[in-house]
Amino acid sequence: MISNGVNILSETLALSAIQNIAEYLPKAVADGKDLRAREAVAYGSTIAGITMQLTNTTAQHSMEHAMSAYHPNLPHGAGLIMISKAFAEFFIERHACDEQFIKMAKAMGIPNADKPQDFITALVKLQKACGVADLKMSDYGFDKSESMTLAVNAKETMGGLFLSNPCPMSDAECAEIFEKSYR
Repeated sequence: MISNGVNILSETLALSAIQNIAEYLPKAVADGKDLRAREAVAYGSTIAGITMQLTNTTAQHSMEHAMSAYHPNLPHGAGLIMISKAFAEFFIERHACDEQFIKMAKAMGIPNADKPQDFITALVKLQKACGVADLKMSDYGFDKSESMTLAVNAKETMGGLFLSNPCPMSDAECAEIFEKSYR
């Protein structure tokens, strides 16, 4: 949704995936036997994968791969969750794609969303509902001093995804996202 390659098809699919994940993932987490919830989550996950093929994913993916390169015990999804809020806030602070964040907030259950920060509200609510809001980088052996090392690795190994960001991001800005995410 925030990739600079977003288009009419990818946006439609992405919003459908986001809506299903936001609505049904907490239900699937609460009750793994809820087949309707699991079906909706599987649909959302599949559609999200297709959407990424239609556009490109952003540097958040590069950044997580740097995290797991240095800390291989870190599950991929956990890394993405840990940096998600600070990553989104980076673009919100720069007004790089305000309308996209508002659309995602609406898809996540805030029908009257009218500002990009509403997405952060919806994201945090989803993380809390799924029991992942308290994931900490420190629990996986990270140290805040690694932030620049992670930023450089992200750009050196998967730098092409930084080109899909809605605005440029320097190494220092990337490191700052890691620093803000650190707990």
